[in-house]
Amino acid sequence: MRSTRLMALSLTAAMGLAACGAGESSGSHDSGPITIGMVAPLTGPLAPLGIGDKAAAEQEVAAINKAGGIGGRKINLTVVDDKSEVPQSVTEYSKMTANQDISLILSSASVSASTAIGPTALSRKMPTLALGPVAAFVDGKNPYAFTIPASPTAYAEKLVDYFSDQGVKTLSIAYNGKDVYGTTGNDATKAAAKAAGIDVVMDEPLDPASTDFTPLITKAKNARADAFLVWAAGPAPVILAKQLQGTGVKMTATGANASNLFTEPAGDAAEGMIMASSIAVPGKDLPDGPLKSLIDAFAGPWQKTNKGVFPPQFAFDGVTGIQIAKAAIEKAGSSEREAIRQALEGLDVLTPTGRFQYSKTDHSGLDKSAVAIVEVKDGAFTATGFSRKQFETELPR
Repeated sequence: MRSTRLMALSLTAAMGLAACGAGESSGSHDSGPITIGMVAPLTGPLAPLGIGDKAAAEQEVAAINKAGGIGGRKINLTVVDDKSEVPQSVTEYSKMTANQDISLILSSASVSASTAIGPTALSRKMPTLALGPVAAFVDGKNPYAFTIPASPTAYAEKLVDYFSDQGVKTLSIAYNGKDVYGTTGNDATKAAAKAAGIDVVMDEPLDPASTDFTPLITKAKNARADAFLVWAAGPAPVILAKQLQGTGVKMTATGANASNLFTEPAGDAAEGMIMASSIAVPGKDLPDGPLKSLIDAFAGPWQKTNKGVFPPQFAFDGVTGIQIAKAAIEKAGSSEREAIRQALEGLDVLTPTGRFQYSKTDHSGLDKSAVAIVEVKDGAFTATGFSRKQFETELPR
């Protein structure tokens, strides 16, 4: 009898401890610091992307914490280096998903790396904001993976709109055939060009590790296209731009190159170059309004700590990632992972890079109005007349 009573008391006590433990675990997502993880290429060939993402995210976290955090809770930002390697990025991301203190992860600006973590995001049920334009996440079939930069399709469509406006009839394309960014961008451009009646006369992969692009340049010269577009990131576009000088072939670039980390090493070769970018990159040229105010609020402090240099593409992606995370946590009223994911799927918020309107079937949230066409002038990015005209009617609000 006594033994039965003792067993009953022990069971009651155990159940009480279990309930207490469960309450503490749940409560940890409603009080105390909020931890956001970030996987970035801080070393290796894609370091220019990750360094900008990290610095901007840290600046925004500091500003949020100074203002009182999220509902009085401070943000802890944990950043790890994936060394510009896809397997390393997947490994670091997986480690973060196992840490129950981490509520959300900003994945790599490398499209290949962020694409590769998709299955882990799904199996570990980790809300993830990709800092690269991952086409595979756009349709929402992976309920846990969202993108921050505009999709390759949005970039391609805006570039083709510009080419059409300039009377381009024939187009040559070179792309990184070893990277998802290059292949998806190339496919999206060909589709947009076909719809616009522009003939793609050259469609050539490039080796991102090459230091001599003479064969590619020869093909581009022989194609005699009205425009030459390059979908690639890292050192290769810088080398290619330099080797194109004096050939008569003018290179058009994408958002992967909309950074002083491209223009500075490219030097004179970048001057006058046309490229697509986030609408935030030519922020100084935007008309006054809510979008410009958000851009200026971030750009001012950035310039003070970066020798007056206006934020590059990747910095704007980094600050937007943190702002989206903050908005989702505020909407969820919790830092619990599933609550954040559900909040993301109905989020409607204006950021420095455009108005995000995520839904269950749209995990990009941006359209081509978030993309600008810029020209490099004196090493800085200036909105083209084409984009200035579109700012009058297509500006995200």
